[in-house]
Amino acid sequence: MNISDLKRDLIKKISETEDSVLLLQINTLLNEKNENESEKNMSSVHEPELKYESVRIFSAEEQRKINIALKQVENGEFISNEEAQIEIEKWFEEQEK
Repeated sequence: MNISDLKRDLIKKISETEDSVLLLQINTLLNEKNENESEKNMSSVHEPELKYESVRIFSAEEQRKINIALKQVENGEFISNEEAQIEIEKWFEEQEK
């Protein structure tokens, strides 16, 4: 398989996938490759280096749980860190009995 065939095959596979995590990984890999090549070609340029930050894609279940938690916060259904610490200490004391 020559380079042109490989490119066509990859383009076809990429356009058919719905896997956002895989697409982000491909994007990261290509960005890193391009950055490395541009660094070699522009070694005399003194500009700040750009960094690619990865993106976390949540599953449907994770997003559902996040949405529930956000609603709870909006409705005031939470306790402070201090209150949580007090409850934890009480629980430990009860376990020691």
